[in-house]
Amino acid sequence: MVPMTIADDPAPAPAARRRPLERWAILEAAVELVDRHGLEALSMRALAEELGVGTMSLYHHVPNKEALLAGMNEVLVAEIEDPGGDGPWTDRALAMARSFREVGRRHPRCVPLLVSRPFSSEGSLRPCEVALALLAEGGFDPERAMLAFRTVVAYVLGFLTMESSGFFADEGDGPPDDLAGLGLPHLAAAVPCLEHLDPDTQFEAGLAMVFTGVVTGG
Repeated sequence: MVPMTIADDPAPAPAARRRPLERWAILEAAVELVDRHGLEALSMRALAEELGVGTMSLYHHVPNKEALLAGMNEVLVAEIEDPGGDGPWTDRALAMARSFREVGRRHPRCVPLLVSRPFSSEGSLRPCEVALALLAEGGFDPERAMLAFRTVVAYVLGFLTMESSGFFADEGDGPPDDLAGLGLPHLAAAVPCLEHLDPDTQFEAGLAMVFTGVVTGG
């Protein structure tokens, strides 16, 4: 599998692109801007230029940058697929975790936002409610469900952080060749296994380990 990398910036969107100016359109435009240029390029002024409007007009819909960042999380989390009500709850919960990862893969430059910002708006909390309902269906009380939920989310976000930063890419210096000679026999035995462990395989294996522990309480 070709490692996921952040593609070169495409040509910028036309500055005068117009869309109905309402909150969700503003938030989507902010995500698109970050997808192309990164979080460091995001400002209210840059976003206004993206939308072809005056900067002050944004504040009628998004009061400040803090609200903008929270709303962008809402847009991203809304892309998590609802697993529906058919099939074992475990399969549906795993499907949500995989869908969450795919959101980060579609928006690698937004991963730091997902990691650093709390899910606080009503829209971003909806998928959390769905996930907790699945755990309740599996017999989890509220406290154990919250612990399980946060454990799985931490795994997905941690993996996405490594993946979006190029951690799994076959670039740069690898470990020394003679690990056993350096007194590191376990590393010497384990490192060659990485040759057939692509990111998808590693994600699924780790998710299975984490989820098995969540379900069994191990």
